[in-house]
Amino acid sequence: MGVIANRIWLPAAAAVPQERGTDYFAPVDGADWSDGFGWHRGFFSSFRLRAGREAWFHFPLPTSILRDGRQQALAEVSLMWEVTDGARIHWLVLQHGGMDRIPLTERETEPDSVAVPFDPPEQWRQYYPSSARRLTTIAFDPLLPLRFGVQLCVGVTAPERDGTIRFYGAGAGFADLD
Repeated sequence: MGVIANRIWLPAAAAVPQERGTDYFAPVDGADWSDGFGWHRGFFSSFRLRAGREAWFHFPLPTSILRDGRQQALAEVSLMWEVTDGARIHWLVLQHGGMDRIPLTERETEPDSVAVPFDPPEQWRQYYPSSARRLTTIAFDPLLPLRFGVQLCVGVTAPERDGTIRFYGAGAGFADLD
């Protein structure tokens, strides 16, 4: 892996669900207006996936293919997330140039991750929901030379009962190719 020359991070509101509507998404946290759409909060973006459904979420990552005249390469991608109830991440994929699909994990396999605990200051605690954030970072070895933009695609399923996916953001690390 090359030395990371540039790193970006997108907030949770950048999550774009591929599917929409009440056939896919139930109300989040009792907010009836979120039925079919999900809920973009300042803390995270939540989607309540209905039982028996799969949905894809996309994070379009700003991609610099040249930096100071040097070709760039993708060194790593990251995703901060959590699932509750019946939801689970079942596949991570990277799209390069819109058409090249690069699997980052095996299908039907939750990605490796580490806990990212957060303990808000006591005076603000009442405004923060409890969380069990996870961080997945996938390094590219060899580096992925960039010619086009990239997006991180997250496949989520709720096989047996409704479940919630929360996204806290996604990011990427870039390195000089040469």
